[in-house]
Amino acid sequence: MDNNSSTNIRNKNAMCYIPLAAFYIFFTETKKTDELEKHIKYWIWLFLWYAVLSFFLWWIFWWMLFLVYIWISWFLAYKAYSWDDINIEIIDKVEE
Repeated sequence: MDNNSSTNIRNKNAMCYIPLAAFYIFFTETKKTDELEKHIKYWIWLFLWYAVLSFFLWWIFWWMLFLVYIWISWFLAYKAYSWDDINIEIIDKVEE
């Protein structure tokens, strides 16, 4: 694997945590690796939890939830870009 291909894969993994980019990658990427599918799955779960919590708590904590969502998304994108292994056991067990 050459350096350009490696950088492209790392960019795709990190872009999964940007909402519109995640949808684009999910629907247009034909050959998804297991790692890419895992990052898309984690982003979907993160976004669903954020959406549900902000729906019920929008009048109290909406801005705090948004900041936490942004921070977690940034952190996971950074980990995905730097090839660190990300395993969220709760999501993996729910999906089984």
